[in-house]
Amino acid sequence: MRCAKDRDAGYVVAETAVVLPTVVLIVVAVISMFSIASIGLGLQDAVHSASRQLARGASVDEVRELVSTVHPQIVVTVTPSPQGVAVTARREIGILRGFFGGLSVPMVREATVPWEMGVLGGTTG
Repeated sequence: MRCAKDRDAGYVVAETAVVLPTVVLIVVAVISMFSIASIGLGLQDAVHSASRQLARGASVDEVRELVSTVHPQIVVTVTPSPQGVAVTARREIGILRGFFGGLSVPMVREATVPWEMGVLGGTTG
């Protein structure tokens, strides 16, 4: 007669085959979320720094060059107004490119900063 140990031998392998991909998927999702959050923080920092430089009187070309040097994937839009300057940055974040091909998520951050004293509408006054 067969003992109970022989009957249960295949269950460990089956349970591992079900649980292991789930654990790997959860780990990949958590790492991806931290990566996306890190990119978002870097994008927000770049937008705020760019808007602050523009509000102090730097030229738009200088700021775009500086941002593109640090973050080459960012598209920067500058909107000056009499009250201040608004900078919008956009970046496409690729998600698991090996599995989903061209799937990406757009991330947009914006910062508006009032003009510094002596700078009005982008011209030194």
